[in-house]
Amino acid sequence: MPLELPPREPFRRTNLLWLYGRRLLIWLLVPYLLVHLLLITFQRQLIFQPTKTAPLSGHLAGAGLIDVQDVKLKISDKLTLHGWYYERPAIAETPARQLLIYFPGNSGTRSDRQEICLDLLRLGYNILIFDYQGYAENQGSPSEQHFASDAQAIWKFATTQLGYSPEKITLFGESMGGGVATRMAAELSEAKTPPAALILKSTYSSIPATARYHYPYLPLLPLFVWDPFPSIDRIGKVTSPILQFHGTADRITPYFEAERLFAAAPAQSATGIPKQFVTIPEGSHNGVPEETLRREIQKLQAHIAQPSNPPEGSN
Repeated sequence: MPLELPPREPFRRTNLLWLYGRRLLIWLLVPYLLVHLLLITFQRQLIFQPTKTAPLSGHLAGAGLIDVQDVKLKISDKLTLHGWYYERPAIAETPARQLLIYFPGNSGTRSDRQEICLDLLRLGYNILIFDYQGYAENQGSPSEQHFASDAQAIWKFATTQLGYSPEKITLFGESMGGGVATRMAAELSEAKTPPAALILKSTYSSIPATARYHYPYLPLLPLFVWDPFPSIDRIGKVTSPILQFHGTADRITPYFEAERLFAAAPAQSATGIPKQFVTIPEGSHNGVPEETLRREIQKLQAHIAQPSNPPEGSN
């Protein structure tokens, strides 16, 4: 009696399923990994969006209300940063000079911040604002490390050439500039020369966290961020008073990320001034009202002048 062999059909069917399944997986996986690769490769074009311009003159920046000085800061033989210095007229009744160093966001130039600089000027500050490497007429290329080096050079310029003492200098960081300002404040605090205050407007906890929010379907992307700006890991070292603004309708840097950053900050400054978080209901990324900014900064100024009488919570 001949030996009967088992049918081969199920085996063939299994092979076919495995073959087609593997091909389908490759067809899906390759484009998915390719998207990761493209975003990782071109991430700096997404994070930094510099506007290149011809040289910007401070003559127009004062809107006819005040003279604005063009200032230059030599970083290296091949790199000079250009900026503006808004200085209030010297009046006998004016309190001791206060400087606010403005660190802009990831796009535009200092000319796009003229209105807010003039508004801050009315609060009694002189204003120093530089464009980053690769922005406006500046040479160089944007990166977190380059911005940190720029910030150190700007601080040295303010304390040596302009003659301000650290306790008379407030750091103001807008959006991406919040990461630059937070790092600067943390480093200065560790060096026992903290600034007068750290003011943050519409900023993030870190770039990887922001990437997770915008690209939830690309979980590998945050692992390969070259410029993480990890403010959430640095703000705990800041010993200066902290004032933070954020809108609930911010679609670029979500509100909950701002809350995470604020939670990581010290409860109060070394002088006993509690940290402050100002919520802007339905406020967008650029939607912090001038009157709110002005009112809360004036409160901060008053409490810095009298630290024994700290402000009530604004959140």
